[in-house]
Amino acid sequence: MNRYLLLGCFWGALFCFSSCESSSENAGKAHDPGKPIVLTSFYPKEGGARDKILLDGSNFGTDTSKIKVYFNKARASVVSSSGDHIYAIVPRLPGDNPRISVVVDADSVVYDDMYTYHTQAQVSTVTGNGETSFLPGTLATAQVYGKYLELDAEGNIFMSWRDGGSFGVARINEQQNIVTPLIEAKTTAERILYANGLTVDRATGMLTAAHESVKEVMFTFDPREAWYPRQRNMKYSPSDLNSIVAADLYKNFITFCPYDGYLYTRYRDGKVAKINPETLEATIIHQGPYGSQYGQAINPVKPWLLYITLHSNATPTEFRQGISVLDLRDPNGTGGFKRLNAPGGSGFRDGPLEDALFNYPKDIKFDNNGNMFVADYGNHCIRMVSADNIVTTVAGQPGIAGYKDGGPVESLFNQPWGVAVNEQGDIYIADWSNARIRKLVIE
Repeated sequence: MNRYLLLGCFWGALFCFSSCESSSENAGKAHDPGKPIVLTSFYPKEGGARDKILLDGSNFGTDTSKIKVYFNKARASVVSSSGDHIYAIVPRLPGDNPRISVVVDADSVVYDDMYTYHTQAQVSTVTGNGETSFLPGTLATAQVYGKYLELDAEGNIFMSWRDGGSFGVARINEQQNIVTPLIEAKTTAERILYANGLTVDRATGMLTAAHESVKEVMFTFDPREAWYPRQRNMKYSPSDLNSIVAADLYKNFITFCPYDGYLYTRYRDGKVAKINPETLEATIIHQGPYGSQYGQAINPVKPWLLYITLHSNATPTEFRQGISVLDLRDPNGTGGFKRLNAPGGSGFRDGPLEDALFNYPKDIKFDNNGNMFVADYGNHCIRMVSADNIVTTVAGQPGIAGYKDGGPVESLFNQPWGVAVNEQGDIYIADWSNARIRKLVIE
């Protein structure tokens, strides 16, 4: 800790000296598009998210609206520029050993040296005490046995559960210190919604859950109505409705797509449908592989891509226990439904996504930078697929089940099932066999 404190003090003094010198000698030095950008050095050479960095060179210009700085593909915040020095803030999760590039207008250059990025992660418990049942209350007294999670832009965590003798959807709010049900059935006979994956339109706050066992039924929870549950029936044509195999009608997920404003759901028989959330008109748009499903998400950076994880019963077998994707712009095109990671499940391997292995991957969600987080149920850990398709383990110990908060080296999970990511990039985890909701902050 002292090392970083001294480094920060030294950097502050260095920047003050550099900026003061440049303000007197180079004030108003505009970018000359007829000359190249020249990069010389940057300081410090290592650090983490939100750290300050000084980029030295020339012909940067002083108009920060025209200057972009990237660590790999992650964009840094540019605070100021003297023309020869850029003061910036290191972005979150740029990937291992990122290269720093500076873009001014149409000119783009990259430093020769790589920046050493230090990832810092901390796992904490939000609520739950290990009891495998649902009980509302404060965060300290509530009991949760959640499987799937979702978040809205206001910080509400939504949890679905279907174990421990009851079924429902609950709202969890850290600031309000509350866990409260939105819909709850204490017996199978009382159940009107069998919910799994949840989705939120973050522009409106509308929460939607698909009823797993009825072809055309979903439920919406509108924050303007205090999330009162309302049943909505999708309007299929008779031919589309009849084409859904009755024995495999189960639709575990529904996902809002900001690209076109539609909802998307998938049935176990492999059919993917799009639903107009206003009119409820529904259409089958794709026939994919058979199989039960445990994750579904839209990448906000490429919001036309629908990502799906399938179970070990998927047919063809090449789709089992893997991460696949469907391009919603042309769902029946040549690309079709394709697997992204290495074939073969029940394994563990980090590295490039095409070589990576998971062990019963369950829920998947993205942050706003296009990083995917995977609840790797069978490996008892949380994995991240970076925007440039590199898989790393960010929390938990692969193959070791347990319960422990702390940093990435010591934290333990037991069959994590659900994940959700807020606007700040914090990850919430439904740690199913520990019957707790955990929070992972990565910087």
